[in-house]
Amino acid sequence: MPQKLESEKKEHARASLANAFAVNTSTTNITPGGAIGWKLQLFVFAIAFLAVVSRRPDALTNPQFFGEDGAVWYPDAYMLGWFSPLFHSLNGYFQTLPRLVSALALLVPLRSAPLLMNLIGITLQVLPVNILLSSRCQNWAPISVRAFMALVYIALPNTRELDAAIEEGQWHLALLACMLVLGCVPRTVLWRTFDFSVILLSGLSGPFSIVMLPIAAIFWWFRRERWRLVVIGILAVTAVIQLSAILHTAAATRPQVGLGAPPGLFLKLLGGQVYLGALIGESGSPAQKGEVLLAIVAILGTAVVVYCLLKARLEIKLFVCFAFLLFVASLKNPMVSMTVPQWQVLRDAPGIRYWFFPMLGFAWALVWCVTSSRSLFVQIAAGIGFFAMIVGVAHDWEYPAFTDFHFPEYARQFAAAAPGNVVIIPIFPDGWVMRLTKKESACSTLPVGHIDAPASGARVSGVVPVAGWVTAAEPVQHVSVFLDRVFAQSVKPNMARPDVDGAYPQSAVTLKGWSTVVDTSRLAPGRHEIEARALQSGGCDADFDIVTIEKSK
Repeated sequence: MPQKLESEKKEHARASLANAFAVNTSTTNITPGGAIGWKLQLFVFAIAFLAVVSRRPDALTNPQFFGEDGAVWYPDAYMLGWFSPLFHSLNGYFQTLPRLVSALALLVPLRSAPLLMNLIGITLQVLPVNILLSSRCQNWAPISVRAFMALVYIALPNTRELDAAIEEGQWHLALLACMLVLGCVPRTVLWRTFDFSVILLSGLSGPFSIVMLPIAAIFWWFRRERWRLVVIGILAVTAVIQLSAILHTAAATRPQVGLGAPPGLFLKLLGGQVYLGALIGESGSPAQKGEVLLAIVAILGTAVVVYCLLKARLEIKLFVCFAFLLFVASLKNPMVSMTVPQWQVLRDAPGIRYWFFPMLGFAWALVWCVTSSRSLFVQIAAGIGFFAMIVGVAHDWEYPAFTDFHFPEYARQFAAAAPGNVVIIPIFPDGWVMRLTKKESACSTLPVGHIDAPASGARVSGVVPVAGWVTAAEPVQHVSVFLDRVFAQSVKPNMARPDVDGAYPQSAVTLKGWSTVVDTSRLAPGRHEIEARALQSGGCDADFDIVTIEKSK
């Protein structure tokens, strides 16, 4: 009798939750149907690939490194080897996807590395289209509706930062993983292997699994299919890994300048960057929009989202929930500035990664309202939104090319550089650089470090303190400091650097901090270089940083 009462309680709880989500619990895998064959899939992939490239053609015609691709991922893979960096977190969490792609890029000459990375980034950007039109997503909506959703995804405005690059490829990978989590159960070993690989890689390439885990659990509660327990297990393991990294390293690696987050500014971000961004593109940025207009847009856009959450199919509801939960999580601890309150920078930052998921969730909610709502008023209102989106698509279709830093010439300089020398390569965004130390035969891996003082461009005279940090796969015997390639001082690392320890947990160097002084009194006025070079116990002797200083008269 107690067991029967307990069973009845569980069934009553499940039915209550089902009513809240308006789901028919008697059907475990409702399939509106529709999928395209493999030949048409290849054609769709090619068309979508060309569409993505047309938005930023220089990704293929003049490929260059972008952001962390050149500042972190590729240099780490080259200097530390492909395996060791996989265990290094950055900005508080592990980012396995760009590290693996950078490792693949080592298989081609430096000149071709950005092209290979861009091709992989574009492929990841296109794959959600193919999955959406396959049988794996036939439980989302009829094929005609999913085709509309795919078109909106490819043409989505206000996505400059995520277009045609691996730098933000983990966001497209997370979209792909979410579609598989909410898709039909894979029926073949090949599909199950694909799902397992994508969901695992996504979970290890950002904190997405932390948000995706409860979504997967809710979906299993309604579908009760055994495979979904495997998915929950993968997400749980990766969520624990990412949470551990966040707890141990985020405080030391993420900015502590504060959010600067008054409620009015949230309405500007939601109404301007998300809803107007999805409709009229980067011109919807709240910088020049009135607060009343943005508040009205925020209310109307949220009404569309809430209506979709009340009326749409479970898969659509859960995807929209995932999209906006990510938005909330992103705003809680964004990383866009080291000095200015974060939300103030976000207000004037169209096209960045934090807007992608909520914009897509809103846009797909509009698709559902137009195609599936039974209310004529809702259909007309959503249709007006899509007419506005035509403006955004036209305005944002082709993004400006990256600044041409003549990367092929720097690649030739690196190929001709002497072993142990640093080559500094300017990359996009303007002001960013990639530092590569040319390997020599004794260097299986290269040291990594930084000159903290003096700062690059500092004006100096007389005796100048020089300090920084260094880490390596082998113990470092000493750090040598050079002025204009002429030896000046040598020092053994002898100071603890807890801020660096968290970023390089596998380092063989315990005390990573070092400091010394150099005498600049004999230098002529003008620009000069301070170079830091580390000698490892295995015999590898290589530069790890160079700064430019200005000698005063």
